[in-house]
Amino acid sequence: MSDRLQMWIDGVGGFMLLLADRINIGQAMASAQVDIPIMGDISRRHAAIKRSGDEYIVEPLSEVKLNDQSIDRPSLLKHRDVMTLGRGVKLQFTQPHPLSTSAVLKIVSRHRTEPACDGVVLLADSLLMGPKSNNHVVCPQWQHDVVVYRQGIKLLLKSKTPLFQGDSTQPATSIRIGETVQGEEVSFCLEPLGRA
Repeated sequence: MSDRLQMWIDGVGGFMLLLADRINIGQAMASAQVDIPIMGDISRRHAAIKRSGDEYIVEPLSEVKLNDQSIDRPSLLKHRDVMTLGRGVKLQFTQPHPLSTSAVLKIVSRHRTEPACDGVVLLADSLLMGPKSNNHVVCPQWQHDVVVYRQGIKLLLKSKTPLFQGDSTQPATSIRIGETVQGEEVSFCLEPLGRA
C-alpha cells in the first residue's frame, strides 16, 4: 500500500493521508518528490515533519518560522502552532482528538497543495471522521463517527452503522484502496497518490 493516499469524502472534500513517520514539504514541482507539494514561493525541500512517539517535530531545511519566530533547529510542534515557510506559506498544525496521535495540517494562507486538498492528515494510529469539532475530519452531515485505524499495513474501519465496500453484502471491516466505502450517510474513497 502507498504511504500517500487521497481521501475523497462526498459532501465534505478531499484530504491527503500520509502514513510515513517523516514527511517532506516543498514546492510543487516534479523534481522535488516531496510528500506535501505546495504551489508557492518555497524551496524544493523546505521543511520536514517527523513523528516521534506521540510528538511531532518540524525540521527547517530552509527559512521557517514557528508562530512568527524564526527557527534554525528541529522544534516540537504543539496543537494550533502555525508554521510559515518562506515568504508566506502558512500551515496550521493540530492534534484535535486527545485519544489519537494523528495530526492535521491545514494551509491557512492563500496557497494550495498539488493536487488540491482541504487538509493533510498525518495518520499515526487512527483517523476520526464525523460531526464533532474535535474529529480530524469534520463531516457536519454525519450522525456518527467513523474511525479508520492502522493495523500493520492495513487500514481498518469502525462504525456504529454498517458500511459496505464494492459489491459485498457483508459490512466492511477493512478498506480496499480504490473502492468506495458507503453507508447510510457515509461515502468516501481512498486512492493511491504517486509522486510526480
